[in-house]
Amino acid sequence: MTRPHDGQELYRRALAVAGVLVTLASASCGSPASGAPVATPGPVTADSISAAFASSTMDNGHFRLHGTSIKSRTYYPVTGDGVLQLRPAEALVMNSYLQTYTTRGALRIQEVSVDGRLYTKTGAGKWTSKPTTLSLSAITSYVGEEIMDGTAVWHARMSPGRSTYDLWIRESDAYIVQIKTTSISGTVIMNFDSYNKSREILAPKN
Repeated sequence: MTRPHDGQELYRRALAVAGVLVTLASASCGSPASGAPVATPGPVTADSISAAFASSTMDNGHFRLHGTSIKSRTYYPVTGDGVLQLRPAEALVMNSYLQTYTTRGALRIQEVSVDGRLYTKTGAGKWTSKPTTLSLSAITSYVGEEIMDGTAVWHARMSPGRSTYDLWIRESDAYIVQIKTTSISGTVIMNFDSYNKSREILAPKN
């Protein structure tokens, strides 16, 4: 049986990518700037998607997440929500619940990635922090055009290390609609439902 404290480790294995998603998203497409996306002639490529995103007005986006963490061939459900911030500085905040299949039930884990540090709080415990280790990679491929909830999106992908990051970016304004991370530790999907409505993300205080 999984021990109670294993819940946090399972979560970290599945969501290790979450703390760097904000930088990966920014690095893969370029930091957004003011102004509407600029359409580029010719076929759609990873570079043209990056150029469109660089002109996007997306400052931040709220998302809901769901997925699974995998350990010893057992799947542990993960749910929650958070905010991905691109400006004024790249940052990420997540509130997640991992079903541990123990007497503790769903384990609440809060994470904040900002200013080069990853802050973590489990349950009613105190915040801990450590430097983030980032492995950055640009978009490596354009998968194709897709329709998501009636909206045309570009499906792009990058595969640094042993993980795969899929991004769905709305064609009309180059806003991120969905991010999916896949690794041997599990899969997490972030579905964005609102934009430019969140407060600036700051480092937490105990």
